[in-house]
Amino acid sequence: MNKITGVTRRDIFDLFRKGITEDNWLSIENIFYPYYGRFDIVEFLKRLYNLADLKSIDSRVDNAEEEIIMHTHNGDYPDDWIFEDERFQLFDGEDNILLDFICEVFHPEVRDENGVWERYLERINVLLKEDGYEIVATSKLSGRDVYSWKIYRIIPDMYIPFSERNKSLILNKKISVKLPNGVRYQLFKVMNEYDEIFYLTDKTNWNYTKYSSECVLEDINKFYLPKHYVNKELVEIKGFKDFQEGTSPSTVFDVIESFSRHTTEYEKFEKEINTIFKLNDINIELKSGEIHSINNIAIELDSSIRISEAGIEELIATADDLYRKGKYSYAVEKIWDAFERIKTYYYPALNKKKSAEKIIKDISFENENIEMMFDVEFKTLTDIGNNYRIRHHEINKIDISKELHYKYFYKRCLALISVLLENLQ
Repeated sequence: MNKITGVTRRDIFDLFRKGITEDNWLSIENIFYPYYGRFDIVEFLKRLYNLADLKSIDSRVDNAEEEIIMHTHNGDYPDDWIFEDERFQLFDGEDNILLDFICEVFHPEVRDENGVWERYLERINVLLKEDGYEIVATSKLSGRDVYSWKIYRIIPDMYIPFSERNKSLILNKKISVKLPNGVRYQLFKVMNEYDEIFYLTDKTNWNYTKYSSECVLEDINKFYLPKHYVNKELVEIKGFKDFQEGTSPSTVFDVIESFSRHTTEYEKFEKEINTIFKLNDINIELKSGEIHSINNIAIELDSSIRISEAGIEELIATADDLYRKGKYSYAVEKIWDAFERIKTYYYPALNKKKSAEKIIKDISFENENIEMMFDVEFKTLTDIGNNYRIRHHEINKIDISKELHYKYFYKRCLALISVLLENLQ
């Protein structure tokens, strides 16, 4: 799946070709950082490609590795030659090829800690976010961040709080959650730790500052006048700290959702908030800036699984979001689309049928009974997708009228997908 445009690709390549120009008030500075970091070009490329198996464009040598060694040592190839070389597919290949390349540039074993790699990472992320991706720290190696790519969460311009989205459920008492004072203290302690200051400019070019917590109060005031109980009297909330006690759980959820929109470290914030919910046995989860009941979650992929194909990741993320919102028929359609896309994992080297057969064989680990079981499951899910009104809506398709059945189909398909992706890493 290609969402990264040629414009973005050229802009990224130009950073390594021409450097970054920064205006430091008194002078203009041009800074450079080589994509191969502490390695030479051949050593770096071997981390991503099997150069010995790639053909040489120089008839005097047998493979790409020998070719690159010869020409880089002789100075025939400039550092940026790989960006246009079709063998490496950085300009016109799948998105994940370029994204994996960028992650390797910033790997702790590669990057030069004395260099300006952080400014390059920041600039590249600005470019990638325009096309729906970002590079984020996902683990540590010897205390240093290891980066992976992910689908970029685009925050909607319009904030609609939890209490507004679930107004009818709250009024009919279909949502019942208790937040003891101890839990509230923990939640607000986290928010206070992530309270950032932003430097802003208004329409008259007046410079001013605003904290994340101030933005939260502004967000909520757009929908209702927040109040809390003080000595059994309901009074208007004047400051962020007033939200902690004497408010309804739904108001606290509104605060958490809004706060996640106003922190640059929303992933870490989300993780800490969810840890508090989990430790206190509260069946609530913050995901992608929204509070959801985990009672409505079917099964989830292991968060450590890195999906290397952007199209699959996007379909699964969309399906997950739809399921959490109770839109089960749409969720089933998207999860089946993801299943069909996974079948083509080894395309174009193998056609869809051969690709699926290889996937089944790989996850069976030479166990004939297991292979037969997975083969039957693949065919059954394929038949369900073709015969029921899931991906196709012709009049001869079987209707699904009960949410319970949609939930079953979703859970069954996702269960298989979770196993497949774990093995395809």
